[in-house]
This record gives sequence, structure tokens and C-alpha cells, in this order.
Amino acid sequence: MAIRILLGLVAGALLGALVAPEAPWLIEYFARPAGQLFMRLLLVLVMPLAAAALVLGVAELKPGSIGPVARRAFALTLGLTGAGVAIGLLLVTVVHPGRGVDRAALPAGDAVAPITGSPVDTFVQMVPDNVIAAAAKGELLGVLIVAVLVGLALRRTENAEPFRAVVQGLFDVLVQGVQMVMWLAPLGVAGLTATMVAKTGLGGLAPLARFVGVVLGAILVQGLVVYPLVLKLLGKRSPLSFYRAVQPALAMAFSTASSAATLPTTLRVAETELRLRPDLARFVLTVGASANQNGTALFEGVAVLYLAQLYGVDLSLAQQGFVVLVAVAAGVGTAGVPGASMPVIAALAASLGIPPESVGVLVGIDRFLDMCRTTLNVAGDLVIAAALDEPGR
Repeated sequence: MAIRILLGLVAGALLGALVAPEAPWLIEYFARPAGQLFMRLLLVLVMPLAAAALVLGVAELKPGSIGPVARRAFALTLGLTGAGVAIGLLLVTVVHPGRGVDRAALPAGDAVAPITGSPVDTFVQMVPDNVIAAAAKGELLGVLIVAVLVGLALRRTENAEPFRAVVQGLFDVLVQGVQMVMWLAPLGVAGLTATMVAKTGLGGLAPLARFVGVVLGAILVQGLVVYPLVLKLLGKRSPLSFYRAVQPALAMAFSTASSAATLPTTLRVAETELRLRPDLARFVLTVGASANQNGTALFEGVAVLYLAQLYGVDLSLAQQGFVVLVAVAAGVGTAGVPGASMPVIAALAASLGIPPESVGVLVGIDRFLDMCRTTLNVAGDLVIAAALDEPGR
């Protein structure tokens, strides 16, 4: 799929640069509708899928049942996730990858009213007074907050298995729906790219290339600076020996773009190569496969600020703090499957006055970046397990 999407990106760029000037009707009647259709099909599934995933995720979390190890692992998770988001936001602010683009070529749509005001006002506006109205207006963030409340209530409710089964069934059906839509991704990406290049020329891809560079730079800083510091200071381990030992898990993470699919390899590496305590490794790595997505959080923070730059939305300090908080929270709860960050990015974009359709500019390169950030996620799980391991116990 990644190769097909990349081919779609290249084909769209060539179509927009070489064919469109001689046959503009190809853009108007084929490329632009194809891109819009793909995005509409994807976005129509975003809200129910994200809500179902959050209900199930919150309902299954048991933060108080494991004791000191859970608390320390949770603290490290928050610390590493916060560091990753901060590094990403610093780089995107300094590099400013969204500059120099013709906004007329960007995916358009109706954004909800942005969340503005003081931090207190920002928090209040996040909570809807009518979830049906919020869903009808496309206020995805409000729907997700209600989903968290439903998940918390589900954890405290006895004899609620029938409801849980319904939500699980809804989630499974919607996941299949997204997978079906993603078969159209090469065509949709080609249409979106051709439309942009036809209006801006190949130079219109420069901001996207800068965005990729910022994301990869932030991932490298997190993986080659922050993680080694944690390994040295808390785990008393050689970072070089650590990375040499975990190569099989990182290779699997990169190829599958799924922390969950990499979990068996991660567990084997932890016990046989790093020689971590089996009980600790199994707990930290199993929970981390879904609850420690600091690479994903880093990407989400960078992506939202990049989209804000593309659409000329100036974010206040309170709004940037809001992005950090939501990205960190999402990094602790985003599903460990490919593409799970797109609903979060769409929700954050809408809450800041950016059309949720804006995520269309990211679709073409998301799969490659997903592979990279998943590798960082899995490395982070292993770093936390190594940092918490206490030989001799």
C-alpha cells in the first residue's frame, strides 16, 4: 500500500505539472473530484471511528491496578511524550515549513468556529452542551470528550457487556470501512496532488518536503538524544548496545507501521536480547503498544502547527498549549495501528478554525512518516522497560 500511495503522489505531481497545462479539463473533471471524493469518504468515518476507539480504550485502562511500576511507567511515558511534542513544536516553529504556498490550491472545507480566549475559556469550549448538535456541526473534539466520559462510565458499570460488544462491533466495522476507503488512496492522493501542482507548479510541494524534514528531524532528536539520556541516567545502559540489541523490533515496526503487530517481536527482544525481567517487560511493553505513542504525539503536534501555517491561522500561546496537551493525551491513548493519528489531527485542526479536510495534504506522505514514528514508538516502549528494569529482583 505504501508503494501504491507513493506512486499515486508521483503520478499526481506529473499530471499536474506536465499534462494539466495542455488539458485543464483533466483537473477540473477528474483529478479534483477524485481527491475530494476520497477525502469525503475518509472524513465521514472519522467521527464514529474515533469515538468508538476512545470509548473502548478508556474502558479497558486500569491505571490503579498494577501499583508502583505502573505509576513509574506512566510518569516516564508522559515525560517522553511531552519531550517529543516539545521538540517537534520547536522545530516546526523555527523552520516554518508551511510558508510559501498558494492557499487557493489547498483542500477547502467548512471549519467550525475556532476555540479562542483564555486557557479557562479554551477548556470550557471543548465540552459540548449537546453531543448530537456537536456531531452535526462537525465538532469532533467535543464528541471525543463525550466518548471519554462514556468510557469512564463503562468501566464503573456492571453488566455492561452488551453495550461494550455493540461499541466493539461498531469499531470493527468502521475499521474495515477505513481499510476499504484506503484502497482508493493512490487515486485520491494523485487527484489531490495533481490539483495542487496544477495551481502552484512543482514548487507547491516544497512546503510538504520541509514538513517531512521537520518530522524526521524531530524523530531523530528524540531517538538519538532523549532516549540515550534516559537509558544512561535511569537504565545504566549503553545506548549503542541497546540499539544494537533491539534492531529486530525496530525493523518490524518500520515495515508494519503498527506497534500492536510488532508486540511479539518486541517482547522476544526484551527478554532474550536485553534480558529484562519477564514480568516487567510483558506489562510495560503490552501496555505501551497502545498507551505509549510518543512518536505519534510528536507527529500530531507538528502536523497541526504545519496545517495552521499553511492556512494562515495564527495560534495564540493558549492555543499552542492546547495543541501540546491534546497531542500528549492522544499519545497515551492512540491505537497502535497504521493511520490512527489522522482523526486526532482532524479534530485538532477543526477546533483551531482549520478545515478538517486539510489532512488531505498529509495523506500522500503519511504512510512513510507512520513507519518512522512507529519505529520511535516501539523504541520508546523498550527504553521505558529498560529504564524500569532492576536486575536482581
